[in-house]
Amino acid sequence: MARLSLRLADARAWSLALAACLFSIGAQASASSGAERAGVAAVIQDYLDGSSYNRSDQLRRAFHADARLYLSGKDGAMREVGIAEYAAWFNDSPGQFNGRVGHLLNVQVDGDIASAKAEIVMGREPARFTDLFLLRRFEGQWKIISKTATRHAGPAHVKRVLVVLSNVSQMPGTTLGAGNSFVELVHTYSRLREAGYGVQFVSPEGGAVPLAYVDTRDADQRAHVYDADFMWALAHSRKPEQVQASDYVALMYMGGSAAMFGVADNPAVRALALQIYEQQSGLLAAVCHGSAGLTELHLADGTPLVRGKRVTGYPDAFENKNAAYYKSFPFSIEQRLLERKAVFTQGPRNQPHVEVDGRLITGMSWESTRDVVAALLRQLDGRLNPSR
Repeated sequence: MARLSLRLADARAWSLALAACLFSIGAQASASSGAERAGVAAVIQDYLDGSSYNRSDQLRRAFHADARLYLSGKDGAMREVGIAEYAAWFNDSPGQFNGRVGHLLNVQVDGDIASAKAEIVMGREPARFTDLFLLRRFEGQWKIISKTATRHAGPAHVKRVLVVLSNVSQMPGTTLGAGNSFVELVHTYSRLREAGYGVQFVSPEGGAVPLAYVDTRDADQRAHVYDADFMWALAHSRKPEQVQASDYVALMYMGGSAAMFGVADNPAVRALALQIYEQQSGLLAAVCHGSAGLTELHLADGTPLVRGKRVTGYPDAFENKNAAYYKSFPFSIEQRLLERKAVFTQGPRNQPHVEVDGRLITGMSWESTRDVVAALLRQLDGRLNPSR
C-alpha cells in the first residue's frame, strides 16, 4: 500500500489520539469558560498594546494598583518596581510605536486565578523576552498582580509568518478522519522559531484544529506533543478576521488531508494570502497537500497567481485514486494547478522536492518541509540582511 494511503487510512486514529492530547493541554482551564480566558487575554493585550504604543493609561489598566513587577537589574540582580513606576517609563511620545512587538503565547485559568505567558520582541535592539504573568479576578475583573520576564539570547525579529491550517476533521462523505500534518507543523514551527521569527496559526473557523500523522517515535514530534505553548497555539488558532496581513512577511499553507477542504475556497484566507504576496511583496509557501491553497489565488488583474510559475505539490502519481479518501477530494491538486497554467513538477517518491519561483516556494511532500522552510528563510533573511 502506498505510504500516503496508509497515512490517510490512519488519519482518524491519529486525530482521535491528538484530540485527547489537546484536551489534556486544556484541562487546567476546564473550570472556567471561554469568556474567562478571553477576559484574561484582553487584559494581557492591554499590557502588550500599552507598552508597544506608549499608552501608560492602558498599561496601568491591565494591572492591580498594588501589582509588583520583578525585572532584571544590573549584573543580573532582580529589580522590583510597582506599576506606577513601570507605567511612567512609557510616558514619552504617547501613542507612538516604540518598536516593541508582543504576542500572547498561553493562558491558563483556574477559578479566580490565572497565569499567562507572552513573547516580546524589541525590534530596535534586537532582543526577545518571555513575560510571565499572575492574575486574579477582583469583583468580576481580571487584573495582573505580578509580572516577571527573562531575556533570550539568539536571533530575534519583529517579523512573523502566518501558517494556514484547516478545521475539517472528517473527509466529506466518508467515515475517515482528516487532519493537518503534525510532522509538517513541527518542522515549520521549530525551524522558524529557531531563526527568531514569530509564528501565528490561522484557520477558516479559528480555534482547535485537527491533527494527523503523529509519530511520537520521532524525538522532535514527541517533544512538541508535550510543548504546552505549541499545543495551546494549535488549540487557539485565529480566524482570518482576527489577524492583519500587514503584520506578516510570509504565509505558508500546511499539508495533510484536511488541507484539501475549506481552505482554497475560503475568501478570507485568500484575501490574506493575496495581500501578503501582491500588496506587501511578501512570500507564499506551501507543502504537500497544502499546495491546494494556491489553486484559487488570483491576482488583482484576474490572472492565476501560479500561472507560468514552477510549482509542486502532492502529485496524482502518488495518490490512490480508487481509495475513499481520494474520491472525497474536491479536486486534484496537480490537475487544478495545470488548469491554472502552472508548470507542475515532481521528484522521486519519499524524497524532498522543492520549487522556488521568485516569492513562491512549494514542496512536493512532507519530506520537503525542512527544505521549503530553509528556502523561505533564505529569502527572508536576505531581506533583513541584504549585504549577505
